[in-house]
Amino acid sequence: MPDLDLGAGFTMNYEEHGSPKGKPVVVLHGGPGGGLQRYQLSQFNLNRWRVIMFDQRGCGLSEPRGLASLKQNTTWDLVRDIEKLRTHLEIDAWAVFGGSWGSTLALAYAEKHPSKVTTLILRGVCLMQKWELDWLYNGGVQAVWPDAWSAFTNGSARKTNYVKLYKKQLNNRKTRKAAAKRWWGLESALSFLKPKPDTTSPKATEELAILENHYFSHNVWLKPNQLLREASKLKMPITIVQGRYDMVCPFRAAWELKQRVPHAKLVVIDDAGHSGTEPGTAKALRAATDALI
Repeated sequence: MPDLDLGAGFTMNYEEHGSPKGKPVVVLHGGPGGGLQRYQLSQFNLNRWRVIMFDQRGCGLSEPRGLASLKQNTTWDLVRDIEKLRTHLEIDAWAVFGGSWGSTLALAYAEKHPSKVTTLILRGVCLMQKWELDWLYNGGVQAVWPDAWSAFTNGSARKTNYVKLYKKQLNNRKTRKAAAKRWWGLESALSFLKPKPDTTSPKATEELAILENHYFSHNVWLKPNQLLREASKLKMPITIVQGRYDMVCPFRAAWELKQRVPHAKLVVIDDAGHSGTEPGTAKALRAATDALI
């Protein structure tokens, strides 16, 4: 499938799966920087859904990648990219499916373009509130994962702005590889209720670390509590699937979103962490999409 020209030297790699006459849904991957993941196709009945997946700026097969992708790479650039893809495909409105960072982007897009979203399906909700970043990158997580936190800090006990520190290390060719491994190592360690070995390639690890740090250094270009404050715009049906023991995007965020949008259906998976591949989460996501067709 041809890439979509986004302008300013950027191109978007996108794919379509399922039935051309099916209910359209755009799948927003995690990260930022995770790239599209075809395992998510199992969460849809491909005879009834038209599934659109794409690599966000700076990752996967979209170009450019790495440090070269950062100049025009913000949440609002991605929101514009989603709209450009929708109009390019001549879709009037579509369902939006997003997990982890994909849930953040899904909410930002839906609050900006509510008339273009027929329904929201969210997993591992991240609202980009200060406490969420403090949990993951300011030491909160060490209450449960002191070993993973020690690896992330490279054994240091000092208090510092680790997002800022890593930005310097990731921008330095000499320190980038080791810094990227430690940065991604924290999230990888926390992603499953029962930890699994990480299989991410070194190149993908660097791209993930660079993009995540770039976004989190700028609070993903959201004002404080913006997604919650503007949640009243979300009149469409919403399903939230959340692992009770999600250590990357803690359950509190999904709970707070549910309080702001009481019509949302919150499905709590009591034996799951963060990953969308965990059995209970995957089953609940498939049930959520099946209920919409």
